[in-house]
Amino acid sequence: MSGAPIFIAGTGRCGSTLLHRILARHPETGWLSPYNEVLPSQTWLSAFSRLYRTPLPERLRHARAFPKPFESYRFWEHYLPGFSRRDRPLTPEDVPEEGVEPVRRAVALVLRAQGRPRFLAKVTGWSRIGYLNRIFPDARFIVLQREHRAVVSSWAQAGWLDVTSDLDSQRWQWGEMPDQYRRLWRELGGGPTLSAAVKVQLDLDDIERNVQQVPDRCFELRFEELISRPRESLRALTEFCGLGWGDRWDADVSRLQFHDPTGKWKRYLTEEQGERLLEFFARAGAGKVPFPE
Repeated sequence: MSGAPIFIAGTGRCGSTLLHRILARHPETGWLSPYNEVLPSQTWLSAFSRLYRTPLPERLRHARAFPKPFESYRFWEHYLPGFSRRDRPLTPEDVPEEGVEPVRRAVALVLRAQGRPRFLAKVTGWSRIGYLNRIFPDARFIVLQREHRAVVSSWAQAGWLDVTSDLDSQRWQWGEMPDQYRRLWRELGGGPTLSAAVKVQLDLDDIERNVQQVPDRCFELRFEELISRPRESLRALTEFCGLGWGDRWDADVSRLQFHDPTGKWKRYLTEEQGERLLEFFARAGAGKVPFPE
C-alpha cells in the first residue's frame, strides 16, 4: 500500500455510513463493497467499485446490489477469525498472527483493483483501534461522535442488531459491564432504551481506551459539526489524513447538502425518556474522548 489506511470508528448509529460514503468519493480512497462481503477472497471484484464515482442517479448508487462503500465484516472475518465477536472488545493480542500478512495483501489488492492509493474502512461498535493498529501500524483513525439521545433513538429503530435486550437476560450479547451501569439501569427503570444506552456507553469506554493507545493518530469529529459545517470539517479531516484537496474533491464537497437531524430523536422517544438518557450518560461518565490539543 502506498499510504496509511484510514479507519472510521464510532458507536453504531453515529452517522458513520454518511461519512464513509462522503470520503469514498475522494479520488485517493479505495474501500470495501458488498461484493467483498459476499466473496471476500475475490479481491478483483473491487474493480466494480469504480462505478461509485461515475455520474449515476443517487438511487442507483445506493441500491442494495450496487458496489457502494460497505462495512464488510465477512471480509475481515475471512482473514481474521474472531473479528466480529460481540461478547467483548478486541485487543492487539487478539490479532491472529497468521492473518496479518494475508489481510495486508488483500487490502493492497483491493486498492490495486480500484486504482487508488489509500484504503478507507469503517468499523463501528467495539472500536478495534488497537487491534487494527497491530496490523496497520501507520493507520489514521477518525472517531465520529454523535449526540447520545440521537444514537440511542436510532438504535431503537434499527431492529437488525439486538442492543435493547434486558441486561439480566440471556439475550444480552455484549459481555460484562461495570456494576455501576447495571445499578444505574435498574435505578432509572431499565427497559430497552436504557439497555441501548448501556451498549453505547460500553462502546464509548472502549473507544476511549483505544484512543489512548495511539492519540496522535486519532481525529475526533462530531456528527453535528459535519452536518452544520461540512467544508470546514472535511478540510480539517482530509488534512489530518494526508488526503489532497484538489478541484474535483472541492467540487464534490461544494455539492454536499444535509438535512439537519437535530431533535429527530423526539419522534421516537418521549421527553421523559430523553431526560433519563441524559441522566444515565452523565452519571455513567460519558463525555468526550480525550484527544491531545
